[in-house]
Amino acid sequence: MPVYKVYLDQVFLGNLVMNYAILWAAAKLSRVPVHTARLVAGAALGAAYALAVFIPGAGFLQSVWFKTVISAGIVAVAFSPVTVRMFLTCLGCFFLASFTLGGLAIGIIFYLNSGRLSSWDGIGKVIEGNFWPGILLGLIALWAAGRGFAALLKKGKFENLFRIPILINSGGKQVRVEALLDTGNQLKDPMTQSPVVVVEYNSLKSLLPEQVQAGLERDGEADIWNILGSLSESSLSSRFSAVPFQSLGRANGMMLGFRPDEVVIERQGKLARPGRVVVGIYRNKLDPEGSYHALLGPNVLELTG
Repeated sequence: MPVYKVYLDQVFLGNLVMNYAILWAAAKLSRVPVHTARLVAGAALGAAYALAVFIPGAGFLQSVWFKTVISAGIVAVAFSPVTVRMFLTCLGCFFLASFTLGGLAIGIIFYLNSGRLSSWDGIGKVIEGNFWPGILLGLIALWAAGRGFAALLKKGKFENLFRIPILINSGGKQVRVEALLDTGNQLKDPMTQSPVVVVEYNSLKSLLPEQVQAGLERDGEADIWNILGSLSESSLSSRFSAVPFQSLGRANGMMLGFRPDEVVIERQGKLARPGRVVVGIYRNKLDPEGSYHALLGPNVLELTG
């Protein structure tokens, strides 16, 4: 029986690098913002698991159910806190990136050593002898693919796949807005816990009362609390609230929330009504090129069934 030497430091470091690359790719695919420290922590958990499988009598660690549990733990460490739906999305992207990296590595090894694959034993020896070069080249290919995909997303090459028209009705008036499906938009109104659709002010202007228009069109940063105070005597005051956010180019921000009579989503030629939805009013442009004017989160689509 052949005897193999296992260098635990190489196992840990190799898996740390691979897991980090996989988590990085999963973050790019799911478009969930994540800190480098969280990616490193998740990668370290995966590397520790890779070491644990060498413990005598720990064969159960290699079972499918335990691998699934560890994978879920790695994703939780790297991406939490997120909603259940977003967690499952991240987990799916993690598996996709894992299988992609494994397929790239094996494919590269076989491609570079195709002339030596004369038997099943030869296949095993080729993989064993070229494992780390294959992983390294696979990581480079995965990184290049991830960067390319991110660049295409940034340039809007896939935006048509994620654009969804929405209709906003209020006070007998209606506006139609082109929205971009943004998986990173999980905003909720803190008072009602209703999902928030972020819409540019210019697209909503005709639906808003004069006090709100005046407050949002003042020079400098809009005073949300002052705008809400100006509505205190209005019958429309209950329709407006303050919605905190930590995206759209800033942290600890505050936008004005507006509850219209109805939000209607156009999907595949059909109209879907998600029910109680809050519209977050964003003063600036969401897209410099003007190809969309709203951000629609998956939590809104969930309400349409």
